[in-house]
Amino acid sequence: AAHELDTFWLRKTGKAVLAVLITRDPDGTYSYWRGLNVEVSMPTGTLCAERNAIGNALAADQGVHRKDMLAVAVLSVTVQPTNGNHDVVALNPLDPCGACMEWLKKISEVNPDFKVLTFTSTDCEQVYVTPIGDYG
Repeated sequence: AAHELDTFWLRKTGKAVLAVLITRDPDGTYSYWRGLNVEVSMPTGTLCAERNAIGNALAADQGVHRKDMLAVAVLSVTVQPTNGNHDVVALNPLDPCGACMEWLKKISEVNPDFKVLTFTSTDCEQVYVTPIGDYG
């Protein structure tokens, strides 16, 4: 039997996306908050990995402020076959969607240095660091 991740949580696209939100506490300690996209076939739609990571940070520590949020790293960990053969669709680097971009721009209102990290592939050999202000 298929795992529920494939049959329920990611059934819209079959694409798992991971995000890690990086925060710095006032004492200088860094924390890392994970998020995974969740796609339930309902009118409310999808919860992207970036927003999930932000929610996880706030659920675990209500003391986290937008000014404490330094960056979010985003990586697609699956590839999809196309045309019935073994070619794959390149998903990385994967920029934030419009809804996530709105959330990230709200963070940048108090932290203009907030950045988005994306990667060329799951080997993470090439990293792109983009200040949120550089997105159109």
